[in-house]
Amino acid sequence: MKKGLLCLLSWIMVFVVIMPSHTTHAVNVKGSTYQSIFLFVNGTFQITQQYTQFVNNNKLYIPIKIMDRIPGITIQYGSPLTITGNKGSITVNESNSFAYAGVTYVMYKSLLAITDLDGKYASSAQSLFIWSDDEGKRASSEILTNISQLPAKYGYFIGQKIYPFYYPGAYWITNIRYASSSLYLTIQNKSGDTYEFNSPVSDLDFLLDSELTSFNQNWHGKFVWFDNRAYNGSGLNHLEKLTFIAVRVNDQNDAFVTLQKSNGKQVQIKLNRQYDTGMMLSDILWAKNPRTVYNWSNSVWTAISKNKLLSNMTREQVTLSWGEPSDKNTYQSSSLTYEQWIYSGAYLYFWNGRLSSAQSR
Repeated sequence: MKKGLLCLLSWIMVFVVIMPSHTTHAVNVKGSTYQSIFLFVNGTFQITQQYTQFVNNNKLYIPIKIMDRIPGITIQYGSPLTITGNKGSITVNESNSFAYAGVTYVMYKSLLAITDLDGKYASSAQSLFIWSDDEGKRASSEILTNISQLPAKYGYFIGQKIYPFYYPGAYWITNIRYASSSLYLTIQNKSGDTYEFNSPVSDLDFLLDSELTSFNQNWHGKFVWFDNRAYNGSGLNHLEKLTFIAVRVNDQNDAFVTLQKSNGKQVQIKLNRQYDTGMMLSDILWAKNPRTVYNWSNSVWTAISKNKLLSNMTREQVTLSWGEPSDKNTYQSSSLTYEQWIYSGAYLYFWNGRLSSAQSR
């Protein structure tokens, strides 16, 4: 029995619910629906704390706090608040704006009316591209073309905050191409450092910040059960009940999970980095108590919790105690099946699916 059969479904169910999207920072005012989207100006991704909002799936609003990044716009703060472009001015009022959490958002179309700005909303990437000149249009069009050629579902990577496995620190994906089953990514950090790398879609080599955040929101304070088969020597017992605290990355983008024992002591464990956070956690954690999944005797569970074996154990019970063997040999006839399982320190022998004997190597 593979570990995933027991715990992975629970993690995957969470993963399906929290598949990263750009709605993490969405607001909800006056009964309307608001979706946070990313902003590019003249082909340059804008790293901001406030996000452009797509309201009711038909109107775009830009935070006034980031409008100084858009060429050709001047803001006169006061009462009333006025925005001026080369074609005129507008007074910010209820007809062209809304306020939320101390931030004023102004309708994108209102800005187009008073400037020479142009732009395009890329729905598959949930990003707004604005340009003020031909060079800005060219740079924006290059990214938009790449987005249009991406397979379904990869557009949402645009603008995502990530932790690459080979570049320390946080970066944002600013451009992405697809070729030969690989993604070719351009990433940028807050300091403006830019790198390009390719990652096979079958084994993406970065962590998504939005996915880590969602797991922490969904699992903080909930019980999990520890699997010491892949991580022995942690001071935690096999099948020990723990409280999930958080999964985080350090400055080198190594991933760690923090767990709390019943006595209140917290333990931090380094994870084998994988793009899929659920898969990464499932290496050492069960999302459901294994004892509630299988109706086995107390003696069997006691042995498993100590990583020990009992004669007549089933294949599933042995695997749950020791993990998968490095190799197997099977001999089968019409009346019986004989198996040899090979571990680093022992040979195990099964007759018709039951453990019959063990031999040290």
